[in-house]
Amino acid sequence: MLSPYWTRVSTWNLSDNDDAMRVLQVRDWLAGQAWFDVSQHRFTEHPISNIHWSRIADLPLALTTLITSLMFGQSMGEKAAAFLTPMWLGLVYVIIAAKASVALGGKKAFLPAIFLISCAPAVLPYFLPGRVDHHGLQLLFLSAALWGLIAGGARMAVLSGIAIALGIGVGLEALPLQIVLIGWVALRWALRGAAVQDETRWFAASLGLGLAICFVATVPEAKWAAPVNDAIGRGHAVLGLVGGLLLAVATFFPTARLSPKDGIVVRLLLLVVIGGIVLAGVRYFPEVIVPPYDQIDPLLKRLWLNNVTEAAPMMKAKLSAILGVTLFPVLAGIASIIAPLWAKGKERDLWILAALTIFVSVALAVFWQGRAAGLATTVSGIMAAALIGKLMEQVNFKTALIAAVIVNPIIPGFVGAKVAEYFEPKIRKFSTGGGAGCFTERAFSGLKAQSPGLVVAPIDMGSRILLTTQHRVLAVPYHRNNKGNLASYRLFMAQPDVAKTMAKDLGASYLAICTKSAEVAILSREAPKGLMAELRDGRVPAWLIPIEKPKGSNVQAFKVNLD
Repeated sequence: MLSPYWTRVSTWNLSDNDDAMRVLQVRDWLAGQAWFDVSQHRFTEHPISNIHWSRIADLPLALTTLITSLMFGQSMGEKAAAFLTPMWLGLVYVIIAAKASVALGGKKAFLPAIFLISCAPAVLPYFLPGRVDHHGLQLLFLSAALWGLIAGGARMAVLSGIAIALGIGVGLEALPLQIVLIGWVALRWALRGAAVQDETRWFAASLGLGLAICFVATVPEAKWAAPVNDAIGRGHAVLGLVGGLLLAVATFFPTARLSPKDGIVVRLLLLVVIGGIVLAGVRYFPEVIVPPYDQIDPLLKRLWLNNVTEAAPMMKAKLSAILGVTLFPVLAGIASIIAPLWAKGKERDLWILAALTIFVSVALAVFWQGRAAGLATTVSGIMAAALIGKLMEQVNFKTALIAAVIVNPIIPGFVGAKVAEYFEPKIRKFSTGGGAGCFTERAFSGLKAQSPGLVVAPIDMGSRILLTTQHRVLAVPYHRNNKGNLASYRLFMAQPDVAKTMAKDLGASYLAICTKSAEVAILSREAPKGLMAELRDGRVPAWLIPIEKPKGSNVQAFKVNLD
């Protein structure tokens, strides 16, 4: 069953550009690049400061690579690590998420949890062999944070706070949902008081200190003052530390001596003060509310970023795709709204948390970024399994089975998607796309055989070229490389004679395109008389010398001849 995945990984036919870049990050680190240096030194002649990634996400792959390299050698060990790492992370993810379900739904929730959590189409791809980007790790930290909040107690509160801090340290994609978790903890303390004050205190302190430690441990001192909006930065660390410690200190306020109503009022006032201080701090760290892609040139946003599926809101996708991913979370969210009708005390609070996190993450996926669907599915799997376990324990197996058929990640989404597909027109956005023969080592072997130089290629080829060859690249699919990406697109959209001058100014040694890539269609459509359109139609200018490509490769590379 895993053989096809090994075939792909062993030829570096990875599913995503981020997987290729993660392998490169770990390769360079293990070869001696400094812990704090997450630059990729083959981005153009002068590497950008970094690619907004965290060393935290490098650790699982690096640890596995150290072991597999001892067993199989450096080259094969690197591929074996890329193959194995997502699977063992997935196993840890399933175990943690199942424990969270059992903590709420009892022991009978365990088997439903294994199924609902491990078979969800919106989550499973992040743990398949070769998927070594950071999204799977973020789901793992989310499940750990939920487990800590559901299980309760001081130790589990610490686990939850640290898990949220680590998740933010890895990346900010889940930050809106993490803010919901933090807000729920604070509001629960305001309403429940002494019953949850110890948990709140330990959660807040571990979150604040965890964020500060993540920042200091992963950001070099020279960049502590840099305003960063796409990764953990000074604003996140300072505001998180201040807010966390203030909330922890507030739990020592002797509200237990007051009447229940007065205690709630005082605690709510304390939260208003803490929230006001944190919000006032935004004035000094305004970057924390700036959209992460705000720095991208408008041309790149329109031609590149808007066509990156995972970064686009699902509302732009077909209805069948939306229903296939969101029906399960929506049904789980509805079930979480109904559950508090019979739940009491702490359990009711947890179902309210479930409904909040599910619907917020669904909204994020539909209206912000599609990759938030994995977050919604993670919460939904945990809570749906807990619900099924509760029904088996408190009602009967038949009722639990009916709930499992209705609220699961496969049946509702499959049926909804198929019904929607029936009414959808069968159209394609681009006449070409997919990059079929542009991913493997063999596809780039013709380019690899050339002496090292700078390759000008479309954005989505950058990571693959870096992984499979010794060359430098101008463009890569990372938004901080604004200058290089813009230069690449402008060159390909320029008329051939102008492109020649641009190539000379850039010091380009080679040009390369993937003839099956959607970028070929996008740039040709944008500039019908540009270089890309000429190359697409087989009209190669005299200053480009074609490099022989291997059979089955869709990578067409050219040597730049400016003599």
